[in-house]
Amino acid sequence: MQNLNEFLVGWRTLLGAIVGVGSGLTGIVFYTHGVFVIPITSEFGWSRGETQFAFSFVMISAVITGPFIGILSDKFGARVIALFGLFALSLTLASLSLTNGQLTNYYLLWIVMSVLASGTFPVTWTRGVNTWFNSNKGLALGLTMVGTGLVAAFGPLLAVKLISLYGWRYAYLVLGMVIILFSFPIVYFLFTEKENEYEDEQRNQNLRGMSTSDALSSYRFWLLGFSMLFISYGVAGIITNFIPLLVDKGFKTSDAASYAGFIGAMVIVGRLLVGYLIDRVWAPIVAFVFFILPCIACWVLIQDIPSPLLVTLAALSVGLAAGAELDFIAYMTSRYFGMKNYGSLYGKQFIFFAIGAGSAPAVFGKSFDIYGSYDLIIILSAVFFIISAFLIIFMGKYPKEL
Repeated sequence: MQNLNEFLVGWRTLLGAIVGVGSGLTGIVFYTHGVFVIPITSEFGWSRGETQFAFSFVMISAVITGPFIGILSDKFGARVIALFGLFALSLTLASLSLTNGQLTNYYLLWIVMSVLASGTFPVTWTRGVNTWFNSNKGLALGLTMVGTGLVAAFGPLLAVKLISLYGWRYAYLVLGMVIILFSFPIVYFLFTEKENEYEDEQRNQNLRGMSTSDALSSYRFWLLGFSMLFISYGVAGIITNFIPLLVDKGFKTSDAASYAGFIGAMVIVGRLLVGYLIDRVWAPIVAFVFFILPCIACWVLIQDIPSPLLVTLAALSVGLAAGAELDFIAYMTSRYFGMKNYGSLYGKQFIFFAIGAGSAPAVFGKSFDIYGSYDLIIILSAVFFIISAFLIIFMGKYPKEL
């Protein structure tokens, strides 16, 4: 009954976080970016590497602002940071419709969006959810990240439809409007933190955990970080180039978007399955299995003309991994380092994720520009998946005092 009570008490924040994380930079922006690559490159004559590099600014921003967003969330609460980020994202995402033929203009718009909307990174949403859940922490975090899965499943299909009917500029405007008219009100009325009944200086007095310096001196911090770097690199590279890759192999854009939707469906399954398992099984062994799975996708995607069944299998395997990575950052940061400095430590862990996920789209695109295919970079990604899986196994037992 106590386990059920956590959901009865915390469901409002959980629902607000689901909507918020799906509407953020790592949600709607990440999962729809690949759809815009071909129409934008066709209109302006840019290379795929140049166009895909724009998303790198999101993750460069995460590297720079992530720790500060975490610290601000610890000090002032995640709610105000998240709300400002969503409002800024709605305006700046819509502003991408103003892109002209100058690549510097396009990059500048992405930079502004990435900085102003950095409060929509998962650190804010997971901090709020973590304050309401203990015995069901893993499942609650998994449910939180289902928001990205829903966007991954339906976002590309919506973007493709809007682009085909009205063009890519109108599509960006609509996505921005969805955030401000739908997501923002839900988050405003539902997303709160359990600690916000205390004054700011009392906020963390009742939370246990390691100091930031102790955590940074722990080998576990670096094992987790580099594991996340390698898995995020491969997953982000494949997802953001999945539709262009399939189009190159002869698939229609609409069909490629449908297969990308399978990724989204499995992101949802991955979130829920990982959340359920890590409350019951040692988390690193669960991570090992999920991080190895995308090797299947790598094998499929280097085939000259993969069958629809194999493409579906590739989408499912990479989707499961995408459904696991951010869950593990949130869960393992709280389990191995505690909640006292959760925001700060999560923000620092997110740097590893940001470097991997931020550099991959541009590197994948540049690899295509140089070699005319994605084969070499996909094979390298398979190696990274294996390294990531083995690194996380050495995390060791959970600290008992936390």
